[in-house]
Order: sequence, then C-alpha cells, then structure tokens
Amino acid sequence: MLGEVETCLLPTGTALRREETIDLLGQLMPDSTIFWRERPISLAISPPTVEGVDCQLKVPTRTSVRAIGTVATRSLVFGGRVLQSSSVTRVVAGANGQRQTWSHYLSRAGVLETVSKIAKDTGTGVAEGFLVPGPASDSTLDLTSIANRLLGRIRMDSRLDQRVPLPSEATRLRWAARVDRGNPPSVRFRLQDDRVRAVLVTVGSAAELDDVQRFCEDLAVHDWLLTATSAAIDQSDLFPPGSTESVAVLLPVLRHLAHVWMPRAHTPPGLRALWDGLEEAPGLTAGRRGLVDQVRDRVLVAALDALRHSRTMPQD
Repeated sequence: MLGEVETCLLPTGTALRREETIDLLGQLMPDSTIFWRERPISLAISPPTVEGVDCQLKVPTRTSVRAIGTVATRSLVFGGRVLQSSSVTRVVAGANGQRQTWSHYLSRAGVLETVSKIAKDTGTGVAEGFLVPGPASDSTLDLTSIANRLLGRIRMDSRLDQRVPLPSEATRLRWAARVDRGNPPSVRFRLQDDRVRAVLVTVGSAAELDDVQRFCEDLAVHDWLLTATSAAIDQSDLFPPGSTESVAVLLPVLRHLAHVWMPRAHTPPGLRALWDGLEEAPGLTAGRRGLVDQVRDRVLVAALDALRHSRTMPQD
C-alpha cells in the first residue's frame, strides 16, 4: 500500500462543531454518510473519492513498473481544528500482465494493478522507490497532487471564515506499507525536510494493511502539531521576549492546539503498539510536552511582568 497525508490547520476562527463538520465534508459526496467519533477527541472522515491513474512506479532495482488503476482520497477533520487529505492505493500484480478496460479498474477503488512483468520481491522495491525524496515526474505516481486538490477544495469552501488563528504551513506525510508475514508490526519514521516526512510500516498479515492508513493519518496529525508549535516559538523569537507581539503569536497555540493531542485515540487496536517505538525515538509526546511547557512559561512570564509593571507605575 502507498499513501500520502496532507495536514493543515482548518482555516476558521473557531473549532467546528459536529453539524458544521459533517456539512463541510458532506459536500464532497452529497447524500453520503460521514464517519463520526466524538470521544476522546472528535474525528470526522468523509467517504473516499476515486481518481483513475496510468503511471509508473519507481523501483530502485529497475527503471520502473507500469501500473493502472485508481487512487482513493478522503478528507478528515480532527478535533474540529485540523484538516487532512489522505490518498491511498494498494499495488497488486495484474492477472495476465496486460492492460484491461477502464471499467475493470474503476470497479476496484484504491487498487493499482501492475502491467509490467514483476518479480516476487518487487513489492519491497515499490515501497522503497515511493519513499525516495524528490518530486514526481510526469509519468510517475503523484499522490501529492491528488491529495492537494482535495485539501485545496476544502480549505476554500465558503463555509469556512478563513480567520486562521495562527500562521502555519501544511505538512506532508508519505507512507508505504508491506507485509512481513508472521512478524509484529513495525514503523520507521524519517523527516525528509521541514514539511515532508517518510514512513515505512510493516505488518504481519495482509488483513492489517487496511488499518495502516488510519495509523498514518493519526501520526500525521501529531507530527503537524509538533511542527506548528515549534514554528510558533520560532516566530515569537523574532520579537522581544514578553512583548505584546511575541505573546500574540504564542497564545493561539494554547487556545487552539494544546488540547489536540491524543496519540492512539483513534488508531486501530492492532497497530497501537507502533506508538511505543515513536515515544522512544523521536519521542513525540515528550517533545510536544516540552514545546507546550515552553509556550505556557513564556506567556506566564509575560503576564507576570505586565502585572508587576502595572503595580509599579506612578498613580495620578
């Protein structure tokens, strides 16, 4: 399975309530049912839209592998605050190595069939090739463009007031998953640059593959929260410590993002153990706690300084 998750702050001044979220995502496919979970933190997931592709898959051991099929893309809102666009496709070997009619491919949502003849170990190469840094060429599988189109459509929806409470950039988590039969699930997480992350997940059975997308969406949310909080601290450093400008940058982090941290909350049970390794290295929750504590301490110190200054000012 190959996937990509784009994550950003929902462009609205206040967190969306349930009815507003369902209305926003429901316009993607009218009369469809939106998945909703309220606790421990709200999560809404739209049904997938499907896009046909005829592309090349990068494989390190050979030039490429041609594949034809569809990519399934859905949108998510986490905690009424964080917006995601998530694209995924499952790569399978074609039945006879020949191109089929489009009706055949469109009947299998989120499945790419290889047309080129492939070796048994090609799946490992496809996963590695997909995670290689760099932009896609005109012919290679481009999940970035597919995911971005849906993200842009949601972000510009008239239901959103575009009153972004704090400046932040979207992040991209590109992931690949493969089966390593009989072994427990494992994950490798790598920062490719300021905005792009690469994740390789291995699971013990094909039945667990369907849960990997949900895990990667959760991981993308929490990585984005870390990134956005760190960026706010960096921006506050452009102003004098404790200044009005510095506090104005930091306060929205506490108001809008500090509570949106729930690793494992919506991860399928069979893959929750993957968070154990991520808590050790790179130490997501510990890193988040340190950043939020730093934001809270800076705001508190600024408030105490302002209070002390007001008490020492001469009275008329």
